[in-house]
Order: sequence, then C-alpha cells, then structure tokens
Amino acid sequence: METQTDEQLASRSARGDQPAFEILLRRYLKIIYGFVYRLLGNTQDAEEEDATQEVFLKSWKNLKRFDEQRSFKAWIFGIARHTAIDLL
Repeated sequence: METQTDEQLASRSARGDQPAFEILLRRYLKIIYGFVYRLLGNTQDAEEEDATQEVFLKSWKNLKRFDEQRSFKAWIFGIARHTAIDLL
C-alpha cells in the first residue's frame, strides 16, 4: 500500500480505510508541521492548540470533498495555510 499515490490513499481514506490515512499522516506530518511552524513564526505557536493536529483532523473530516483528480499535497497544504491564518 506504500506505493500508492497520495490521491489513491485519500480516496481509500474517504471510504473509511484508516490504514490508508495513517500512511498519509506519516508522509505529511513533518512537512506540514514545518510549514505551519514557518507560517506561525515559532514552535510554541505551531504546537499551541495543536495546529498541526488540527490540519490532519480537518483533512480527515473533509476527505469526502477531496477531488482525486487534483493534487492531495496542494489540498492539504491549503488546509494547513487556512488553519495557520485562523490561528493568527
């Protein structure tokens, strides 16, 4: 399952496949944290209210809205950007 694209994993996750979402989480956790950290300015803000965790919670809740014809990476980074802006 590790060789599947992000878009395929997102599609499977939207149908309730938890292991598929866990793979996405492992693939993106560090880079989303780094992105949120840079937007918020420091580690405390990135961790405050679990900003990174909030990104993944929002993505999980909205997977059914994800269009698998588009880039999952762009989609989750958009969620991360909006989450950081909301926290600012």
